[in-house]
Amino acid sequence: MKSKLLLLANLFWLVPFSAHAALIPSADGMTVYDTVVHVTWLANANFAATETFSVAGINANGSMNYATAVAWVAAMNAFDGGKGYLGHNNWSLPTTPLSDSTCGLTGPYGNFGFGCTNSALGSLYPALGFQYPDTVVPIPANTVGPFINFQPYLYWSDTLNGRDTSGYYTFSFNSGWQGGNLDPHYMYALPMIPGQVPATYHAAGVGTLQVSNDGKLVYDPNAAAGGVTWLANANLAASKSFGAQCTKNDGKLCIDVDGSMSHDTAENWIAGMNADNGGTGWLGQTTWQLPPTVDADFACNPDYGCDASPIGELFYDQFGLSAGTSITTTPDIAVGPFNNFQPYLYWSCEGAPGTRAPCFANGPTNDFEYSFSFGNGFEGTDILANDLYVMVYYPDQIFVNGLEPY
Repeated sequence: MKSKLLLLANLFWLVPFSAHAALIPSADGMTVYDTVVHVTWLANANFAATETFSVAGINANGSMNYATAVAWVAAMNAFDGGKGYLGHNNWSLPTTPLSDSTCGLTGPYGNFGFGCTNSALGSLYPALGFQYPDTVVPIPANTVGPFINFQPYLYWSDTLNGRDTSGYYTFSFNSGWQGGNLDPHYMYALPMIPGQVPATYHAAGVGTLQVSNDGKLVYDPNAAAGGVTWLANANLAASKSFGAQCTKNDGKLCIDVDGSMSHDTAENWIAGMNADNGGTGWLGQTTWQLPPTVDADFACNPDYGCDASPIGELFYDQFGLSAGTSITTTPDIAVGPFNNFQPYLYWSCEGAPGTRAPCFANGPTNDFEYSFSFGNGFEGTDILANDLYVMVYYPDQIFVNGLEPY
């Protein structure tokens, strides 16, 4: 009898999530029951921003590295003399299976990409009514120094990732992280021009930045290669496509409504900027480009503090921001029965299909664990030192050695 029940438990884990979850909030609104994954989520999708359980290393915005995430969940379970937060001591990071046929891409460390629905977070994303590359929380118009419309997400560079020539370096204005990402990922673009564009400038009131009198250009005299001129609108693609808009084979727009796009589309968009207005270029300039990064930036430790390139210098030196700091605050709006969702990357961990079993001891490869983006629905892996957000749940049953008790 015991062997039959264990077999049934294993078979349950291998059943893919074929239906969208019904998400049922508790009477007090603090938890949400997921009828497909059979777990109870904490409704606050960024609880660590307000409750650290005395765990060190959590950033003010609630993000943290993977080791800190594990420690934070352990502290939740040890709360109240071991009774656990809300009376539960089996809170867990959401799990992701190593093999998932629903994913759009396959790599050396398993399946990844868009459409991964056999992970807990990948199942939750469409259950909330989203499809890639939707963001769960659109960022409202904002002003950050002389810039407008900054997105607390990843921005493309034009530099190939020296560790993986199939990808490009990116820079996070959510945390100050610099690292590689693959072309299909939807991210944002902040164009620049090497040197100073002729215009009348005045002090911007931030670092040594100078802003043109019409507010459309920002000159950084301290950036690499003798200074650079930035476009003041940090998300112009949300309103101007420059002929780069198209529809992909899967029916998705090449430039999403929120302004994010793949790297290939970003390059086409930049080319459209330079060809604008009969070839005279956007704002009369024809040398717009994505910002370069520096592969061997020895200021990095290991992927933070990278200020040897223009985009890192802007974040760290001009704005004076520190690692783990967002360029702008995400509004706290209701997303289904949840609150405090961050349109960025969340930690997950490798675990059995079905996602109710605990995390495996090791990730998909050394120094990496799974992550899921609520900025666009992308599932992938991230280096353990990266700062991501944390959601937690507890399962219907407590598992023993990875198996459900009978």
